[in-house]
Parts: sequence; structure tokens; C-alpha cells
Amino acid sequence: MNTFNTHGNPTPPLVPSGYNMNTSTNSPLQTTYNTNQNSTPPPLSHTYNSSSTNSTAFSQPPTRPMYPAPSSAYRPQPIPQTMNQNTHPLPPPPPTSASSSTYPYPQQNYTSNPPVAGYPGQPPVAPQPMHYSMGGSTAAAMTQPHNNLHGPPSNNDMVDLLKETDVVSPYAEEPPMSLLLSEENQQMNCNPEVMRCSLNVIPQTKDLLNKSRLPLGVLIHPFKDLESLSVIQGSKIVRCDSCKSYINPFVSFLDNTRWRCSICFRVNDLPQEFLFDPVTKTYGDPSRRPEVRFGTVEYTATADYMARPPQPAMYLFLLDVSHNAIQTGYLQSFCDILSENLNSLPGDARTKIGFITYDSRLHYYDLSDRSNGTFRVMIVPDLDNKPEDFLPMPDGLLVTLCECKSIVETFLNELPKLYQDNNETDSALGSALQIAAKLLGQTGGRVTVMQTRIPNLNPGALNESVSGGKEPTVIGPTSDYYKKLSLDYASLQIACDLFLLNSHHIDLATLSCIAKYSGGEVKYYPGFHSVQKPHEVERFENDLRRYLQRKIGFEAVMRLRSPPALSIHTFHGSGFVRSVDLLVLPNINPDAAFGIQVSIEDTLASYTSVTFQVALLYTSSKSERRIRVHTLSLPVSSSLTEICGNADQEAITSLVAKMAAERSMTSSIYEARDAMSNVSCDILKACLSNNISNRAFSLLVPYSLRLIPLYMLSMIKSTAFRAGSASRIDDRAFYLELCKTLPTQYLMQIFYPDLYPLHTIEDKSQIIQDGEDELHIPQRVHLSFRNIDSHGAYILDTSEYIYIYIGKAVSDHFVQNVFNVQTFSALPFDSYSLPELENPLSMKIHNFLSYLIQSRPHGVAIHIMREDSSHRHLFTRYLVDDKSESTMSYVEFLRYIREQIVK
Repeated sequence: MNTFNTHGNPTPPLVPSGYNMNTSTNSPLQTTYNTNQNSTPPPLSHTYNSSSTNSTAFSQPPTRPMYPAPSSAYRPQPIPQTMNQNTHPLPPPPPTSASSSTYPYPQQNYTSNPPVAGYPGQPPVAPQPMHYSMGGSTAAAMTQPHNNLHGPPSNNDMVDLLKETDVVSPYAEEPPMSLLLSEENQQMNCNPEVMRCSLNVIPQTKDLLNKSRLPLGVLIHPFKDLESLSVIQGSKIVRCDSCKSYINPFVSFLDNTRWRCSICFRVNDLPQEFLFDPVTKTYGDPSRRPEVRFGTVEYTATADYMARPPQPAMYLFLLDVSHNAIQTGYLQSFCDILSENLNSLPGDARTKIGFITYDSRLHYYDLSDRSNGTFRVMIVPDLDNKPEDFLPMPDGLLVTLCECKSIVETFLNELPKLYQDNNETDSALGSALQIAAKLLGQTGGRVTVMQTRIPNLNPGALNESVSGGKEPTVIGPTSDYYKKLSLDYASLQIACDLFLLNSHHIDLATLSCIAKYSGGEVKYYPGFHSVQKPHEVERFENDLRRYLQRKIGFEAVMRLRSPPALSIHTFHGSGFVRSVDLLVLPNINPDAAFGIQVSIEDTLASYTSVTFQVALLYTSSKSERRIRVHTLSLPVSSSLTEICGNADQEAITSLVAKMAAERSMTSSIYEARDAMSNVSCDILKACLSNNISNRAFSLLVPYSLRLIPLYMLSMIKSTAFRAGSASRIDDRAFYLELCKTLPTQYLMQIFYPDLYPLHTIEDKSQIIQDGEDELHIPQRVHLSFRNIDSHGAYILDTSEYIYIYIGKAVSDHFVQNVFNVQTFSALPFDSYSLPELENPLSMKIHNFLSYLIQSRPHGVAIHIMREDSSHRHLFTRYLVDDKSESTMSYVEFLRYIREQIVK
């Protein structure tokens, strides 16, 4: 039987020759805590400068508002009485937001406790709780435990999948809330879109985890754009002396001089300045500090965290100018977008920029001649020798942007004209990448590659005869050249991002290695052409704008800390694994996500909760060293009912997708498909064995796991894993990369897209107040033909594409008010833009479309098609609930699972 090893051995470390630890922040509302020692009272003189600034230096994707939960929404089960918290109750935070300008902390009285010994790795010893006086009452941030959770869940919490096949919520699934915290104190855990665990209740033992058949892992989106962020400036960063974790909301304060670590339980001394309240100029309760009020904080680091002085932001663009590239028209779009966004590139006065173009030759550009305001082109025609031997005047190839901006603009205006008649068809990408390493080797930076064809000149030449018509057994690289070069990049603190705009096979599985190990990313636009595919051009241009404007962190490392009873054994994502728990990231961007598999190595019987903490250290584009810290605390239980009943089905699916992608790249795509099928059987079998009331012809599962079979089936039918040759090799390789790197909310949309009946937007929709406007959101339905009516119109949102499908019997009223034509027959078979009309129906649809488009950071293409369009298959292939030529329908899959369970 094929299944996934979720509790394997640690990954052996790979060590580059050098690295730095950095983090970058972008433009959320930042609350700055300035603890520089410049004020009264002595001996700790501080000035407390709390300010809220809305930075507009970098563009941010609009934040998608949470859908209000439906009235029948499942609520997570509270913590039982037996799961008392190790930490003392913390007082509630003041009634101010993270972005408020002042922090009126009330003074609180301390009750000292007897000394409690603490040693590294010692099991937690519950201290006497401290009660802070809050106006005569004691307030606790933790929810009060309940006595009724250990019994079997109520019938309302269980779903019989064989009877209730409509299991998709009409509105988006919300990430589960923390079980340790009351609703008003959820900010003590980090945002679940930043970090979430596959299990919201951690099994007490390894045997119990194995019995549940659920994978254990953490999904992290560490550099995500945030609406607000507390930035702490000062000379002292409080960390555990043993495990080096950062002080957080789940530590225990034994008295006003000591605190107990929530990860290793070491008792540490508390610096006296941590008690100081700069607002009242007095000392008081340490729990008023933002470090112990919010699950996400960011520190401005000291020189101790710097391996070398911060380097300037360095941007080098490698541009394919072969005949094929010119024919696609991408170069004009690229030059126009970059020229518009030169001022938006993250950086400071030292930021540098440079360009190399290539076909069968390398072309360098000297942009440093400010006296004449012109640029010079230098060509290396002979690539048989080492191209780095012909690197002319490196100082002129990378120029300070603010000093040479006018020359750069002239260059971008002239570049498409230089190669408009180019007939060279070869591609020397490998040589260009080698030169990029030479140019950026001293400082590090970012290399951006625009590639339209498979590289066919050494070094790095790939086989052009690879056919996309036959399904390969393993989706992996055909050459190790780009992997080795990527490891060199990582050691030099260089990241490489790929934009692939090919119309033929490009061997994406091999080329993507240059991004995978250097902390870069891959963007893919198959069949790109400025005339033939205008919707792809729009998606490319939107992606490029976001790419140029978004924040960036240089020389970063990311570390996950967890209790010693847990073990980290696999990283998923783009980066270089330097040690078991440390990931080297030459660049970090706000769209990158990671998965980390965790195993239980020792019993957690003495634990009541488990704390995970991720620290991202980086250098910002403004040359500041930053440390962004995310903390997540989860309860521990010995009850299989609680563990299964509080699982996170979307996090489980995302983690399984990462494991399946790894299996496809190293073993076999057939084994990956079999393993995904077995995941459904194993999890549901564990649920059934734990439910004594399960009947012979039912498939009862907890509400929190009801979507697992549907999600697993949709993954099996997806572009990444579907059977046969229906997926081109490059398409399959790209979506396997997305499985490893995409944040959970967008990955789930690729596997199981949102299908909305657009014709019901006026009478069957949820209404959200958006300022003075009303946003109408139709209810989602299952991806099945039984929900498609020829009298209707539908929106299918697949994250990268939005398809609008028009039934052939749709009413004339609808097409007149939405498309400004009289009848269905007057509609074009395919179109890529929707007219804006002055009527209520058109305005509702446009508001809804804008809401969908703005809810993601990446570009999206709109494709409007009639029911009788020749491109109809692009829509129908996503109806994964239905039977296909090679796979079962959802109902058949449920019956298959039941048969496997009762064997």
C-alpha cells in the first residue's frame, strides 16, 4: 500500500558556504515601540514613541474580508477541565488596536511566588497563578475549561457522507480559531493565515498520532502582508537562555523578575526594563508589553544579528531577446511595466540595477555615462570559452538607480527596438546565469529571468526533443546543472526568480531548480502571445507590477522552534535547508509559503499545551535588520475524539499536497495518487473505529474532516496529479511547484475552485457592507454538472483564472444587462473583458468580480465563454465531483472508501 511517511527521519543538512539572517517588513500599519534609553525615570531611561504610520512605499494586495460564518457553522470544541493551562491567566489587553497611537496601560499589582527551579528540557511545573488586580476583578485571557468535552461529540458535530453529499459550505471556510483563547483574545496566537497546524489539538503520544492517521505539520506564510504589525525598537530583545525562543503571550511570569519559557520551560531572569511603562513613566505588569499581547511582532535587531553590514538592494534582470522572445511581444510589456515602476522598487539611495540580454550571445549594458545620458552595448559572441572571462567593466553594469534613473528609462524605451529584427533562435541562459553570479557575488541580491524557450547552448543546454505527449513516471529534473548553480547562488545570498513565457516545451522541472534552492519563485505563462492571448498578457503585467512593488527581504533565515518532545523532519518550499530546523532564504517575499512536517518523539503526558514559534531574520530593503516572530500555542490531549474533532482539513490537504508533490518528484506520480487515496481511507477508518455508534451503511466523520475525501479526490484529478497525458509535462511540473510554495488559501482554490451561480446574485446572495456600497456574494455550490443549468451563468474562480460560463438558455434580460447584447446568440464564443453598464445587475457583478480579483496578490485572467464555445473544456475539467474517463465521481469515491474500510 502506498501512503505517506509523516513521521520520518530528519532531512540531512545541506550547508552553503555562507549565509545571513535577515527579515523585511513592508507596509502594514506599524505600531512602533521605541525603547531607546533617553528619558526618565532612572536608572532605566526610555522614550516611548508609539506611532501608527500607513506606509505607501509598496503596493499591498487588498485584504479579502472574512465571510461571515453561516448560521450552522461548526464551532471548535472548548478545552476540557483536564487540560488546564500551564501558564498563568494573563490579563486582557487594553481596549486599543495594534495600530493605535497610544497605549494607556493600567498599573497592576504583583503577587510574588516562591522561587521555582527550572532547567532546560525539564517538564513543566505549574507555578502558583498570579492574579492581577483589574478594577477589583480577575480577568483571564484563556477560555475557561469545560467538563463536557471528553464525551463523544453530539450528532450535530458528525456528518454521514453517504447521506449528506452536499458538504461544501455556501461561503468560504474560515480557519479554525484557537482553542486556548477566548474569541476576544485570538490575537495572542498569530493569524492562522500566517501559521496554522494540521491539528488544533496535539496528540499526547506518537502512538495516538499514528492511530489517528492524521499528518502533523505546520504551514507557514512568514512574510505575509499584514494589516497591522507591532514593531519593537530597543536595545534588549528578551529570549530564553536555553532554547533561544522569544518571549511571547504563552510564557509564565513567576514574579516580577522571572519568566518561564513556553517551549522548553526554562526559568529565565526578566530584564528590569521589560517592566517599564513609558506612558506612565513607572514600572508595572510585564504582560502589558506587545511581545506578550500579540502572536506576531517584529523587532529591529542590533548588530549582534548581523554577519556583515547590510548590503544595498541589488536587482539584475536577465532578458531573453531571441527571435522567439521578440515574436511573443513580452519585451515591450516588460519594459513598459518596469519603466512605470522604477520608483516603486524597494530600496534606498544605494539601490542598484542592471540588465543582461541574451540569445546565442551575451549583451552587456553600461548605464553609467551620466554626462551624455546614453548607454553602451557590449556583446560577447564567443561562448565556447568561459563567458565570465569576458566580463567588461562590472561597475558600469550595475548602477545606482537614483543617480542613473534617466539613463535606465532611456534604455528601457530603446531596448525593444534594438532586437525587433533579431533572427537568432538560440538561448544561452546558462551562461547568463553564470555572469549574474559574478556580478552579484560580493553583495547578494535578486536575479530576475525572462525566458521564452528551452536553453539549448552550453553550459546548461537541455534536450529539446522531450515530448509532452507521454506521461512520465517521475516529474524531476533532467540535468543537475541548474540545481548546482542554485546552490552556488544560495551561498552567495542571491535568489533567482523565473518568468517562463513559452509556447513549446521548456523543461520547467529542470529550470525551476535555479529558483527552488535559492529562495526564488517560478511564474508560468504557457502560450504567451501579446496578440493571440491578451488575457495572459494582462495576467503577466499584473504579476509583474506586484513583483516589482512588493516588499522584499534579503539574506534571510527562518527557524521553527518547538518543544524537545517534537521533532522537525521535512521542509517544503523554496530555500536551502542548512540544518534540520533552519532554512536559508537569500530572498524572502510576501507571497512565499512553507510547510514543515513534525513528528512526536517523546510523550507529551506532562504537557497541557505545545508552542510553535517561527522566527524570520532578514535585512529589509531599507538596510535594517529585522526579526519577525510568529507564535502559535495548541492544547494537548489523550482523546482521539478531540484530536479528530478539531483537525484542520484545509491544512491537512495542503500538507498532503506537499508530501505528494515530493513523492512525484522523487518516486512516482502513480504512487503519489495511490497515497492520496489511501489518506482518505486511513483517516476515515480511524474516525469510524473511534465511533461506536457508526452503522453498517454509513460513513460518519467529524464535521471538521467532512471535506477530506472531496479534497483528496480533487487533488487526484488536478493538473498536478491527474492520470494519463491530459496534463503537459511543463504544466504538471509547474503545479507540483505550486503545491510546495503556494499559501494554503490559494492552493485550496486551485484544487477545489469556487463555483458561483451568477444569475442568483440578486436574490440568493450574501450581502456584506463595504463602506457605503453593498457587496453581493452568491452562494458556492459543488463542482458538478448537476449544479449547472443552461438557463444560468456561472463564475468559476480557480485562483489564477476566472471563467464566466454562459448557458445557452440564459434569459435575454441577463445578457442585455450584463453584456449589452440582445440575445445569447449575439455573444462572442470567447471574450476576455466584461463591459461596465449603468444598471444594478451589472454593478453587482462588477463589484463581486473586483472583490475576487483584489482578494489575491497575484494576477488573474478573465475568460468569458458561451456554453457552445470550443474552449468549454477549460471550464468543465474543474467539475471534479463528476465521473471522468479515468477517475471516479465523488459519490463513487465515498463508496470505494467504505468498501476499503470494511474489508
